[in-house]
Order: sequence, then C-alpha cells, then structure tokens
Amino acid sequence: MSRDYSQIQKEIALTGFFSEYLPPCFSLDSEVLTHEQGNKCDLIPPYSFSMSRFNGNDARRTIFIPEIGAYLSAYEYMKREDIIQELIEFSESSTHSFSPILGNENTIIKHEQIYGFRSDKNITFHSEYIKNIGKKIIQSSGAKKILKLDISNCFSSLYMHMMPTIILGIEKTQEQYELYKKDRNNTLIDPRYKRYKKLDEVIRKQNLNRTNGILPGILSSRIIAEALLTRIDKELDKLEINFARYVDDYEVFLYDDTEKKVISDISKVLKKYGFSLNFEKTEIIDFPYYIVENFNKILENRFENSISSEELIEIFTFFSNMEKNGVKGSIRFLLKTLEQNAKEIKIEDPSLYKAYLISVMSNDERSLTKVCSILIENCELYPLLESDKAFICKLINNHLVSGHDLEVLWLLYLLIKTKNIALGDPIITSILNEENELAHLLILTFNLLDDYQKTIIKQKSNSWIALYELFANDWTIVNKVDTIYKEKVPST
Repeated sequence: MSRDYSQIQKEIALTGFFSEYLPPCFSLDSEVLTHEQGNKCDLIPPYSFSMSRFNGNDARRTIFIPEIGAYLSAYEYMKREDIIQELIEFSESSTHSFSPILGNENTIIKHEQIYGFRSDKNITFHSEYIKNIGKKIIQSSGAKKILKLDISNCFSSLYMHMMPTIILGIEKTQEQYELYKKDRNNTLIDPRYKRYKKLDEVIRKQNLNRTNGILPGILSSRIIAEALLTRIDKELDKLEINFARYVDDYEVFLYDDTEKKVISDISKVLKKYGFSLNFEKTEIIDFPYYIVENFNKILENRFENSISSEELIEIFTFFSNMEKNGVKGSIRFLLKTLEQNAKEIKIEDPSLYKAYLISVMSNDERSLTKVCSILIENCELYPLLESDKAFICKLINNHLVSGHDLEVLWLLYLLIKTKNIALGDPIITSILNEENELAHLLILTFNLLDDYQKTIIKQKSNSWIALYELFANDWTIVNKVDTIYKEKVPST
C-alpha cells in the first residue's frame, strides 16, 4: 500500500496533541509545526483531566496534554528519524492486533470507530465491529473457550528504557546496552539502538523525565504502545499461543483446560517487558463465546422516512436494555446512527427525542459527549429551553463536585455553542471556583469573564496551558510563566 508519510506525520502531529475526546474547539494550529525546537526543553508538568473510561459507569481515566515545547521536540525527532513510519509498519506486521493506527486511505482510526459507526446516506449499514467478530471466529476455530486478560495500567507502566526492544527485541537490546555501556562509540552498536535510546529521552521530556509511563491522550503514545505490544505479540507467537488483542486487552483461544499454564506463560513474557496482568479482569468464557446482537439489522428495517413516537420509544427501550445487560456502547451506537441519518429521517416528535437525549446525558457518562455534539449540531431542531439550561447547569455543578473534567467541558461547550450562557451567569462563578483550567480557557476564549473574574483567573491559573494562553492574550502574568520554567522538578 502506497502511503504519504510526510502528510501522515503532519496529521498525527496536529490531531494527536489534544485528546480526540475534547470538544473540537481544542485544536493545534499548523503554524506551530514551523517553529523549530532546541535540543533541550524545560521539564514542565503536563496538564491532566479526567474522563469516563466508556467501559463502566464509575470507571475513570486520566488524559494528559504535554507542554507544547516538549511535544514539538519529540515530534521533530520522530519525523527526522522516520520513526512514525517505522513504528506503524512494524505494528502492522502483527496478525493478532485489532487496534490499527491507520485505516483506509491513510486515515487515523478514531475511538468512535471501535463501535463500527459507519453508514451512508441511503441508510445501508456496515460495521467493522461485525467484520472483526467474524475474523475472530475464524481465528478461534475449534477453541473450547476464551481466556480474557488485561495488562495492568499499560500506559503508566511502560518502562521508557524499553524503547529499543520494539525493533530489536529484549535479548538484542540487552546485548546492545552492554556494548553501549562499555563504549558508546563501538562500531558494533546497532544504529537502531541509538535512535530508539534517543527516542526514550525525547519522549520522557513530556513527562518530567520519568522513566515509567507514557502519557495517555496523545497519539504518539498510542503508536509507541501499539508497537511495543506488537513486539510482545511476536514473543507469544513463539509459544504457539493463539490470541487476538485490542491494545492491551487479550482474548486467548483455549483448546484444552490449559488456562493456568497460559496465564503463567503470558505473565512471564509480559514481565520481561515490564508489564503485569490485571488479575481482577481475568475472565473465562465458554462456547459459544461470541454472541453478537446485529444492531444494524435491528435498525435498518425501522428507518424509512420517519420515526413515530411509538417507534422511538421502542428503539430507545431496546438499546437501553442492551446496555443494561452488558452490551457496552449500545446507546452510543444508537445515537451515532440517528445522528448520521438525521437529514434523511424525520423524527415526528423532536421534543420526545430531546427528552431522551437529556436523559441519556444525565444517566450515561459514556454517551454524554455524543449527546452534547448532537444537540450542538441540531440546535435549531432541538432548541434548549430555560428548563433545559437550568438542568444542564445542575449537571455541570454535579460533575464539578465529582471532579469529572471532560463532562464539565462538554456541557459548558454545549451552553456556549447554543448561546445559552452569558456574562454574569452563576455557573461561570461555579466553574472558576474549581480547578478545571481547560474550562477556564473556554470561558476566556468566548469572552464570558467580567473584570473581577479576569483577576480571579489570573490568580488561579497554574498549568502551563492556561498560563501560555493568558500570556498570548497580553495579560500581565510574566512572573508566573517564568516560575514554571525555573521550578526544578525532580526526575524519578
């Protein structure tokens, strides 16, 4: 397959800085890629925020935004050394991975494609999810059961000095390390070892020079993790273990009652690379192990030109029950399908649909961002009433108290884009009283601060991203910006 990696690398750099889960107003200007970075950059803490894991109502994960200088320095090194291409092509050599970086026509695969969301204007449904299930059934032919395994804290556990093992493997990397330790100019040292040793150094700059952990949220971390897990795939191949993998989740196909030995063998391989299994997530599923509800089939016969109130209630009841019974992503699938076909299908009672959307927003954190997106894109079809605005403000306050950063951002963004928030609204004060500095930036960007609140935001801002934005707006904060550069942060 012919690929334009110069364009792919640029796309990865621009789209991979801000997490894809954030509202679209958070984007990186292509102009920043024209600024050359020095070999050295200051150790500045990355900004972090919390979000739902999408796999359990109470499960949370932390997403990071690295300091821009450290990020660009790493990007430039990876671009100069053709490391992005090398890592992606290496990852594609795995026959076990179902978490590719690139899709058709060099597109970068986004999180929503996990659910197989895709439909054309003729409402013909296609699903990568069903296609992948078919592949797994073929791959697992004859298996008695499936052993589900999960790496414990994969991204935060990744040992940065393991970078050279991606291309060289653990044994050869150890040999190269011994040569390098004795004489770094030894001509027997593989140039790839030096390139990936340097990659270790430049990536660590994004995370206070720590030797454990890559930052979840940026695309380069996902590329590195996928490549290292591909190296582990190759180790497991030597043990003749048959499995499928989605990022750090494994489905091992068992043909006899050998689960204890398989767990032991996989644990030993993972340990070599600095990982361990999360035994709380270990699960054994007996045949038939893939029972799939074909959502496409369920929906395609219902969609003609319109959806009646009775049909809408029936559809939401069905998918809500599926979600309740453990089919994760059911409601998100329904919302995405309705969104994609909004122009072709008329919902007879928009008020009823909006009521469902707001109820989903309140009860399903995994679908909250999708609901906000739908209400923004269709604000004329489903206008927010004063009672809706009051409820959304109540939700914001609840999420502020719980420290649910991403949910606050999307709900605030919803109010802003639908013009349901104004200077002086009490919810602005509530947001400023908390530590969600990305939300503070939204308020600043959309000119929702009075003079007193501007003073408050200058006093409260501590993260690099907030201080840089204030500085760019010519606010007098030079001393605070200078402080984060001079602060000495210990390495670990």
